[in-house]
Amino acid sequence: MRTPLKRLTMHNQVKELFRKGFNDSQIADIAGIHRETVSKYRLMGDDDFLSFLQQQKLRNRKLMPYESFVAERIKHYPACSSAQIEDWLKEHYPDFPQVTTRTIYSFVQWVRQTHNIPKPKGRNRQCHPVEELPYGQQGQVDFGELWLVDQDEHRIKVHFMIMVLSRSRRKFVRFTDQPVTTRFVLEAHELAFAFFEGMPKTLVYDQDCTLVVDENRGEVIHTAEFERYVLQRKFMVHLCRKSDPQSKGKIEAGVKYVKRNFLEGRAFINLELLNQQAVDWLHRTANTKVHASTRLIPDDEWKTEAGYLRQYTPIPLGGVAGKFYNVRKDNTVSYRGNFYSLPLGSYEGPGTNVIGKQE
Repeated sequence: MRTPLKRLTMHNQVKELFRKGFNDSQIADIAGIHRETVSKYRLMGDDDFLSFLQQQKLRNRKLMPYESFVAERIKHYPACSSAQIEDWLKEHYPDFPQVTTRTIYSFVQWVRQTHNIPKPKGRNRQCHPVEELPYGQQGQVDFGELWLVDQDEHRIKVHFMIMVLSRSRRKFVRFTDQPVTTRFVLEAHELAFAFFEGMPKTLVYDQDCTLVVDENRGEVIHTAEFERYVLQRKFMVHLCRKSDPQSKGKIEAGVKYVKRNFLEGRAFINLELLNQQAVDWLHRTANTKVHASTRLIPDDEWKTEAGYLRQYTPIPLGGVAGKFYNVRKDNTVSYRGNFYSLPLGSYEGPGTNVIGKQE
């Protein structure tokens, strides 16, 4: 966090370098600040800059009533980000004043310095850009878990499924305090599709045990319940290679985002409340803040993407209707001792199935 004296020194340095003939990009490299900051400082006269410093003081003063809350949060969870602090403030103080994210970041840095609570250093991870997909083309699904502490200081492990629309980056997350089952996954899918008001054409998954039984010479065999669901919902499934997080792209960041910006530092009261808090967080923060990669707001992009999603009609969460029938190599199925023909091309290899009406 830059103090007023440091800002004033920087302003004088920018002016002096500009007088010597350096351009904005060169000054930014020399001073170690962003080129836009150079441009802003260069265009300010001395009186304008003093007024700017006074405004910065007033902004920080505006957040001073929240100093003890922020300090207490950082003490309990030193690794928390300023984005998480911002969300906590909005969650706990409905009348929280409207200030920029940058102002909150500066205030959090000031609290860390004042109370001597440095942020632990983490490991840097190398990333590469992923080509943007068409609207409505793809969603990604993954699972995570984290230990929380309840009001009696008991540790509770919560599991979650997150689904992200690959183009708009709109997110949905659902929690359970029990080990993840296929039933939970299907119910979470239904809630996600309702939240998105539609379904993407393809969903990308990790080879999770709730969805995949085994591999047979490269052929993936889905669990029967998940296979029935896919057949009824008619979306394409793409499974990532095992132990290859890079092939999952955007969803990996989504799992960490849920952990670091929503779960960590949160007390567990009960599952119903946790899921409601998650929905509030999605509407308040996760889908309404500018995305770090796209520089767009997920909810705004989703308004466009919704028109490209496949139509969603709810099905009962009690289970997927219909009976599971194995498709033979000759594109036939056996029913009550008789063989019935299917359209040519129905058989797509081992594990191909269709759904028939429940008897």
